[in-house]
Amino acid sequence: MTVQRKTRAIYFFGLAAAGLITAWWFNGIAVMQSQDYLKAWFSLEVDWVLSADLMIVAIAGATFMVLEAKRLGMKRVWLYLVLAGVTAMAFVFPLFLGMRELKLAKQDLTTKDGGKLETMMVAGRRVDVLVPADLSPETPVLVMHDGANLMVPRSETWNGQNWGIQEMIAEGRLVAKKTPLVIGIHGLGAGTRFTELAPEAIVQRHPEFWKNVPEFLMPDSTDLLGDAYQEFIAKEALPAVAERFGLKLTRDRTAISGASMGGLSSLYAMASYPEVYGTAICLSTHWVFGGSQMVKELVEMLPRAGKHRIWTDCGTIDVDEMYFGFQQEAVIALGKLGYERDLDFAATVYSGTGHNENWWAGRAHLAFNWWLVG
Repeated sequence: MTVQRKTRAIYFFGLAAAGLITAWWFNGIAVMQSQDYLKAWFSLEVDWVLSADLMIVAIAGATFMVLEAKRLGMKRVWLYLVLAGVTAMAFVFPLFLGMRELKLAKQDLTTKDGGKLETMMVAGRRVDVLVPADLSPETPVLVMHDGANLMVPRSETWNGQNWGIQEMIAEGRLVAKKTPLVIGIHGLGAGTRFTELAPEAIVQRHPEFWKNVPEFLMPDSTDLLGDAYQEFIAKEALPAVAERFGLKLTRDRTAISGASMGGLSSLYAMASYPEVYGTAICLSTHWVFGGSQMVKELVEMLPRAGKHRIWTDCGTIDVDEMYFGFQQEAVIALGKLGYERDLDFAATVYSGTGHNENWWAGRAHLAFNWWLVG
């Protein structure tokens, strides 16, 4: 947390404490003396001036709180409004401003070159954007799935891990001249991850694929959301980010990436929107969701070689132990489409690595450099 953010947060919390103390103290006296609130507020013209002034400010403050909470992804803003009704706006509004500073402090994850993390809400969905200091209209764009475990602080992720994107950039592990702008797409929730990331057109034809999902990962509903998810990214999130940051989107400068089911989803994104994505970067691609049939049908959907590139990899332990054979099938299938290994696609095996964000964080820069420099 920067000194400025910390100082401002303490300042607002101090005001909130003063607002709470004065509200309860004077309200207590008023209640004990049975004072008439309506008469005090609206008896004389001067009372009307002060009352109208406070009410308009309170309405404006409440509106700001709702809109700002939505923009920053702050949860349960309604609690602030409820608290205002039983305490005072003089307590709640500075309390919100203090919590806002803490939220912004978490998003001010500044890299060595001065880039910073910002949050947007697009069509009701949270989108994180890591903006490089050397931002220009020609900045490469990397879209990534699983935003909740991507660039948010490790203390806020479900397993205490993330991809370490900020550290990757700060440590200079990306060797391209232009640092990419990274977009982290948040899912609708843990219960919809499979249904959002699954290649919808293929799974619709093969509902038996769901038998390959472990019971503890099985979603409550198997209603597929993949096509709507892909459309949201390509037609809403990307254009919104491009407009906000002045980007000129081109296929050659736009990649999409994810791990596990996010790997399948990235390939499906390229198949669905070949004019949008020039590269799909798929770590620990979860071919086992549909096995050989998934490999066959998903690769067949991809655009032919020449203008697109694909990275797919796997480890050798944990869930990744099951991937190697299917990855080899994908290598053969890509070759039949004209993709040339090491030029149009990469298929790498990382011995001794497994299936979590820590492993992906350790090698993601290799895939990103392959895209940026190749």
